[in-house]
Amino acid sequence: MEQKTIDCYCSVCKHRTHHLVLGEGVNVSPDEDYFYRETLRVVKCCGCDNVSFDKEIEDESNVQYNQEGYEELVTEHISYPIKENSIEPLYSWDIPSLVKTAYNESVDALNNGNLLLAAIGFRATVEALCLQKGIDTGKLVTKINKLRDKGIITTSDCERLHEARFMGNESAHQIEKPDREHVMMVLEVINNILNNLYIIDKKFKEVFEYRFKNYDDFQTLVEVGVNECSKGYEGTIYAFLPEERKYRKEDLDKYEIELQKRISEKKFTRLSILPRKEDSKYRQGYRVE
Repeated sequence: MEQKTIDCYCSVCKHRTHHLVLGEGVNVSPDEDYFYRETLRVVKCCGCDNVSFDKEIEDESNVQYNQEGYEELVTEHISYPIKENSIEPLYSWDIPSLVKTAYNESVDALNNGNLLLAAIGFRATVEALCLQKGIDTGKLVTKINKLRDKGIITTSDCERLHEARFMGNESAHQIEKPDREHVMMVLEVINNILNNLYIIDKKFKEVFEYRFKNYDDFQTLVEVGVNECSKGYEGTIYAFLPEERKYRKEDLDKYEIELQKRISEKKFTRLSILPRKEDSKYRQGYRVE
């Protein structure tokens, strides 16, 4: 017996595809004078084998007119867990959990048509971003300005976040439902900021080599790494520099020689130099004092 198939949205393929029906059930309206039927199906994409859930709705109030002028019942399909035409949030481990929670719940509200909650949620996302950046005092208008003053966001993004704040305030205090277009624009602004602050920044550091401005810049980074290590910890210079960055070997060699000189002259006492064989192929080791 040939297995039943339907066309519905696949969240992996990102478009409508043929799906095998693995199982289904039907609910109908108890009102005999009104036609409503929903068919619920567990389906599997014929393209990628992703298993999902499809709900087909037939409602006598949902009709359109064909070319001959006759009414036709419009069948609606709703896919789960991701609906067709839904907005997918940015996915990255590098977005801090505090920001990610507010952001993801806001996008979820938007996808479910809850524009009021989405507007309030995106305002909360801006609040979370300020907290994550250590700006935790004052009203939100002041916090956003501080993001700009510290160079965390641009002047243009500052102005756009204020618009997001206005929209969130109207939704929260006046219970005023915003237009979807306005909410989508705020989402675009927030996506751009999160992308710049967390996603692109990490990719940039992984691809491009960090150039020390001078020796003091090099020692400052080393001191930060040393402060994160316990006394007696041993490692090469790489153990005390940020792991997410790449470094130019010629710069590292040059400034490490200066560091060793300062350690020997007792001008830098947080590290001591470990004994090293002359023919060793490994970098010089250090101990945290």
